[in-house]
Amino acid sequence: MYELDDDKICNDKYWVTLTENTHIKSSGEAAKILKRLESDGVLPKMQNHEWARLCIAFCFAKTKNIKDWEQKPSMDGGLEIASFNTCFNQNGKKGEEKFWLAYISQRMFDEAPEREFTKKHLFAYIQLAWHNGAKLLDGRYRKALEYCDGSIVEAKKIFFDELAGLAAQHRESGSDSAAQAVSGSLHSPNPVSDGIDLKSSPAANREMGEKIVAALQGMGKGVKAITFLGQGVRYDSYLVQFADYADWDKLYDRFCSAMGIPKDSSTVRTEQYAGLPHAHEIKILRHENTWHKLEKTDFESALKQYRGDFLIPCCIGADENGKAVFADLYEAPHILVGGTTRMGKSVLVSSIMKSLFELNRQDSFEAAIFDPAANYSVFKTAPNLWQGEIHGERSRFLSLLENLVDEMNERLALLREHDAEKIQHLPEEYRPKLLIILLEELAALLDTDKNAEKPIIQMLQEGAKTGIHMILVTQEPNSQTFSSKLLANLPSRIALRVVKPGSSRMILGEGGAEYLTSKGDHLVKWNGSAARFLHGYNV
Repeated sequence: MYELDDDKICNDKYWVTLTENTHIKSSGEAAKILKRLESDGVLPKMQNHEWARLCIAFCFAKTKNIKDWEQKPSMDGGLEIASFNTCFNQNGKKGEEKFWLAYISQRMFDEAPEREFTKKHLFAYIQLAWHNGAKLLDGRYRKALEYCDGSIVEAKKIFFDELAGLAAQHRESGSDSAAQAVSGSLHSPNPVSDGIDLKSSPAANREMGEKIVAALQGMGKGVKAITFLGQGVRYDSYLVQFADYADWDKLYDRFCSAMGIPKDSSTVRTEQYAGLPHAHEIKILRHENTWHKLEKTDFESALKQYRGDFLIPCCIGADENGKAVFADLYEAPHILVGGTTRMGKSVLVSSIMKSLFELNRQDSFEAAIFDPAANYSVFKTAPNLWQGEIHGERSRFLSLLENLVDEMNERLALLREHDAEKIQHLPEEYRPKLLIILLEELAALLDTDKNAEKPIIQMLQEGAKTGIHMILVTQEPNSQTFSSKLLANLPSRIALRVVKPGSSRMILGEGGAEYLTSKGDHLVKWNGSAARFLHGYNV
């Protein structure tokens, strides 16, 4: 019970009297924490009342009573919410504020059952819960950041997973009021429910989700469910389950028109969602100033976390969630990398080579690097360089290729001698090292010397079984430079942004690379698989 100014006892008839004409203010530290978490991309842009509810719910979920709280925070520079109802009327849903009042009050009464509380006590309690919840959230993120060696992307994933797990845990408990508070304020990891599940989403994503539904329904496509999946490196993801079969390729142009999005861009990316009928994941590009950068520290952290069993593991980029994607060069078995100048080819190839050096035993392979542009000088001190150096003289290009073919022929003879199909089948004492060949500026080199194509094709055709794998790097190719025979022996392709659709088809075997939005973004077809969109690391 509360003691009111007119000596009346506050019960459910007087809740308006208790909550009206009072602002809620956060501590200055809570305001700074929100700004820091938004700046790191850990949280989306949040309105003050959304931030308050999240902090208060987290505080109640993680602490038993006020004795666990910091008691006297500074209010200078704090955020302000106009009223109790503005703070707790969740997503405009009437009645939520009454639930919050009941729950908060019960917490207070249980902590001091003999005490008489006033309106002043209630709002002081809310302010303290807001402050302490913010500090707890900040502490959780900092701990994750420390655990991930400073990788914001990995720390963010741990942070989100904890919040989602907490929400799910409390949602399952059902009978506990705290459970309901938390599950109503934290994003649920459950991807789909039967209906429009946007209530716990940030305001901007809630609006975008509603816009998506309106656009699809305006096209005559029924939407069974939509869920905001979360914020990725550059895209916000929404899971849409249609009421019946939907051919997205036929819907795409009309959808872009209805959304006011150019159809010749990467503003919208989609893919079918496995395990759910008639479901697609729709990704909407955010404004550039909200993009997350994948820096060298993120890359180094990702390599440390590799736990696969590939024969020749390498990192080929990161997915939209910022998670490193590893592939087996043995399965490739050769790669063509192409794209327009200054779109990040060399940086991407450097990260692939770096991962090969880091994830494979140094005594298990050699790297033959031909680099007339001096893009890979960072590897000049590597102990396992073929012939002990990086080769850059164009005049020696053909003779070097011929030397490599000679090496391959010796390995083929060794296989025949031991009646072995592949290098892996040779007795260990006779088994030569893997040889990874990196050829930079391939198109320019082939233009300079047409005879160079023959030894390259020879190694593409027979090199893999001898432990020789090639990474061919080029700017936008054309049919005059790259023969169909050469391309036919390159089942693994990586395309960065190109200017012309024809260049995308030349590199990738299909269009799409002309729509890539940013430096480092790329499409990967690994050994003939479907094209996959990935981000590059800035290494």
